Amino acid sequence: MRPGPAFALVVMAAALGWTGAAAPAAAQEPAAPVTCQVGTYLITMTAFDPEADTFDADLWLWSVCPNGTRRPLETMEFVNAEEIEARLASEVSVGSAVWSQHKVRGTFRHDWDERAYPFDRHTLEIVLEEGVEDAAHFRYEPDTADTTYDPALRLPGWTITGFALTPSLAHYRTDFGDPALSAGTGSDYSRLTLAVGLARADLAGFFKLTAVVYAAFVLSLGTYVMHLESSRSLGAQLGLLAGALFAAAVNLVTASAALSNVNGLTLVDAIHIVVLLYILVAFAVTVGGRLLVERGWPEARIAHLNYRAGAIAVASFLAINAALILLAARVG
Repeated sequence: MRPGPAFALVVMAAALGWTGAAAPAAAQEPAAPVTCQVGTYLITMTAFDPEADTFDADLWLWSVCPNGTRRPLETMEFVNAEEIEARLASEVSVGSAVWSQHKVRGTFRHDWDERAYPFDRHTLEIVLEEGVEDAAHFRYEPDTADTTYDPALRLPGWTITGFALTPSLAHYRTDFGDPALSAGTGSDYSRLTLAVGLARADLAGFFKLTAVVYAAFVLSLGTYVMHLESSRSLGAQLGLLAGALFAAAVNLVTASAALSNVNGLTLVDAIHIVVLLYILVAFAVTVGGRLLVERGWPEARIAHLNYRAGAIAVASFLAINAALILLAARVG
C-alpha cells in the first residue's frame, strides 16, 4: 500500500528534526573587551636626579567604568615606578557607571641623558598598565578631554614642550600560564603613557660650568704675544700655560661631577677637552719659538709666526666651539 500524505508529513518532520540536531551551533563572536576611561591631572614634578635616573611626581588618577565589576585603579601597575604612595581613594556611583579616583605620589625612572646640556630635551613618562586582565577582556580608554596639568606647575630651568596621555598594548612573549590562551602566542595588556616633554632653559648654568675653562683658553693666548729675548720670558710663558692647564683640568672634574655623563661625553666635557688640546698647542708653539731663538732666528720673524699661530688658534677654536654648540642644540 502506498504511504498516505500523513505518513509523508511525519517523515519530513523527523528529517527536519534530525537535521536541526546534527547541525553545529552557530559560532559566537568573541565579546568586545570592557573599557574604562582613565585620566590624570599632574600636580607637580620635582627631585630631578640624573645620578639616580629618577624624578618625583604628584598626580590625581581617576577612572569611569560602565559598572562596578572592574576597578582599574586597584589593578593598575606603574611600570616605571621605583615607589608609589596612593591615598585619598574614593568611589562614587553615577547611574550605572562608577567613578573612582585617588591621589598618587611616586618616584619614576628616567634616563637623564645630559650629553647635550644645556640644550638637552627629555620626555618624562609615567607608564600605567593593567595588571590582571589581558587586553582581550579589558582595556583603558584615555580621558583626553580632562587630562592636563596644573597651570601653577613651575619647573625652574625647564620649559614644558608637550603633554599627552596615549594608549597602547604591552605585548609579552608569555601567557603567564593562562589556560584560556593558546600556548606560545603570548599576551597583551592595556597600557597608558603619560608623557611630559621638557626642554632645558639654563644658559646661566652652562656659563657657570664653562667660564673658567674659557678663561683658561684666553690665558693661554698670552704666550703667543710674549717676547722671547731672555730665558725669563720662557719661564713666564710656561708658568702661564701651567696655570691655564691646571684651571681647565680642575674645572673639568667639577663640571663632570655636576652632570650625568654615563652615556658618554657631554658638550661641556668636549669644550674642556678642546681647550686642553689648545693649551698643549700653545706649549708646543712656545717651545718651538724658544728653539728658533737659540738657532739665531730674528726676534721679529719669530714674533710674526707666533702672532699668526695665535690668530689661527683663536679662529679655529671659535669655529670648533660653535660647531659643538650647534650640534648639541640640534640633537638635544
